[in-house]
Amino acid sequence: MHVLRSRTFCCLVPLVILFVCPPAVSADSVPINAVPHDIELEVVEGNTEYLPGRTLDIVGDASNAATNSGVAKGNSYRVDVGVVLNLAEFWLNFSSTQTLTYYLFSCPTEFGVYTEVWRDSETVTGGGAAWYPSTPINIALSAGTHYIIAVSWNGTMTYYFGVGDEQPVSFGAYVHGYAVGTDPLPSSFTSTSNDQAIYHQRLTTNETTPAGRSTWGEIKALYQ
Repeated sequence: MHVLRSRTFCCLVPLVILFVCPPAVSADSVPINAVPHDIELEVVEGNTEYLPGRTLDIVGDASNAATNSGVAKGNSYRVDVGVVLNLAEFWLNFSSTQTLTYYLFSCPTEFGVYTEVWRDSETVTGGGAAWYPSTPINIALSAGTHYIIAVSWNGTMTYYFGVGDEQPVSFGAYVHGYAVGTDPLPSSFTSTSNDQAIYHQRLTTNETTPAGRSTWGEIKALYQ
């Protein structure tokens, strides 16, 4: 966890010296949609962590690994409680420069035609095994709907997954793994089976409307 270190400011006035000492602020207390990609949030692996105004769910684990090129991997979720999806992160391992594309697809049923809701691509230089986050998503997930949250890449990398049929999350449950896509995914596709891979993924959500986006520079300036 990175900590923003505060500085001490001294203002000299007649007969009085004022020391203004803003408290140190941890990455956990900064609005998540303002945290840049190189800031890691402190979480408990395998659990749901409740952060100020946000919930962080982790699914899958790193017990299994595979390496592949030009593919897409993702998880399907059943939404029981409507939330806003702020950010999706994927535990991946690579050191080259690749284009990563992040996706959100929806379907009224677990198995059927999933239709694109959102996608975004980034050119990323890998730093080994780490969480690789999407750009801010800030899209509402509706109760009673199923969503696949996925990532694809155009090079070669290692991805990680656990095995199981279902895993609870704060807003519903992981219900199946989507393993057969290629990079880039089309605007819609059919998911018909569960490969029982729970791809190692971290989701940040909140139960209100998306917060306004503040720039990281504005936040840092408050503590310099």
